[in-house]
Amino acid sequence: MRLDLSSKRARKLIREHDLSEEEILQIVASARINLATFDPEYRTNVTQIAEDLRKSRPTIYGWADRALAATIQSLRNIRTGRPPKERERNESEA
Repeated sequence: MRLDLSSKRARKLIREHDLSEEEILQIVASARINLATFDPEYRTNVTQIAEDLRKSRPTIYGWADRALAATIQSLRNIRTGRPPKERERNESEA
């Protein structure tokens, strides 16, 4: 699996999270599998991904399932709407 990590955002995330090449490959593999699961227009070959990474298909699916569970949990915990203005926040604390 060949990656292009030249984008500014990729470099920023790699630096901020101190990502190893192995971790980046896991992230990409998980994302591709989850996209293929939910987006019928996106196609991926799990067998090829597993072979490229020298891992089993169940391992690749396990990564994808854990990544999806973390994404779901994160999205469910995001508060919607705007945060209260500073003045409103201070009044409610008093």
